[in-house]
Amino acid sequence: MKKIYLFILLLTWFIFSSATAMTQSSKDENFKTEHLVEATLLFNEIYDINISEGQYRVSAEFLMSWEDDTENFTSQFGDVVIHGPKMDKYMEQIWHPEFFISNAENPRITHYKTLDVIGKKYELFERFEVDLSIDGDMKAYPFGTLDLFLDIAAYSGNTNKMIFKPMDVLIGHHDTDHRVIKGNWVLKSKILEEEKRTSLNHGGKEKFSYLLSHINVQHNPNTAIGKILLPLLALIILSTLINYSGISYSERIRNQLFLLIIIPAYRFALGKDIPSTQYINLTDGLFIVATALAFFSALIAIYVNRIVSTGNNLAVEKVDRLSTILISSVTILFFIILASAIL
Repeated sequence: MKKIYLFILLLTWFIFSSATAMTQSSKDENFKTEHLVEATLLFNEIYDINISEGQYRVSAEFLMSWEDDTENFTSQFGDVVIHGPKMDKYMEQIWHPEFFISNAENPRITHYKTLDVIGKKYELFERFEVDLSIDGDMKAYPFGTLDLFLDIAAYSGNTNKMIFKPMDVLIGHHDTDHRVIKGNWVLKSKILEEEKRTSLNHGGKEKFSYLLSHINVQHNPNTAIGKILLPLLALIILSTLINYSGISYSERIRNQLFLLIIIPAYRFALGKDIPSTQYINLTDGLFIVATALAFFSALIAIYVNRIVSTGNNLAVEKVDRLSTILISSVTILFFIILASAIL
């Protein structure tokens, strides 16, 4: 009986969710606008991804297509693609979509623009490059994903005048063989969507159409494991084994102090491979745990070495037991943090 109730509950939830989605979709489709601008975005290069500074750079192509009276264009140019001064002069005579990139750090650099007509639609093409700002929120670094978003805002009319219709977002041309996303990053997912947002323009009451591209990337797992996790794991294991190796406490002190120098030096050697963020990311946390383990091990060894010199063997045994608990706890904490990030 319980299974029947559960099935009915799940079926009801599914029907309700589907109806809500259809209603929202219907609202979007029925929204009246003068120009529905079909938009396709293609990234030629995504590079200089910098989590520390919260920025990256792109070279992209943007194609906008909309229906309008194209007879004048056809009579003047036929099926020729126009550009340069000829295009600029013609575009002064017609309405066309204009945009800016709202998360750009500087105005975009336009390489070239073209205009042509396909059927009864104008097609406006632009290739540009731009520096973009992002949130740089990747607390599980080197795991997790980073959202490389690009916000294209229409300003040649509010939503009554024009709305972007997302068609596709592409990573490179299908007939070219080069890596689009530079550095130690790989593509996880991509999406192109449209939103309607208010603006300070026109008294702040009207909405304008925004085209949002989300390129979600993750750090190359081979780099994460080879450069960060394996060396840190080796240092953790080495620091732990020193405490159970049976060597003298003076030797333990020397070895742990050596590790205390090695760990920060390795962190510095990684340089740009580890971002300097305002928050403590996973990699920072692992280095902190590794440093804490070596520090406490050295501190305990110094204290026990001093007790040994007094000949108080009972106190030495007590401190040894406490140090075992402490060091084991820090080591377990290391693996818990690591497992929670990976899983």
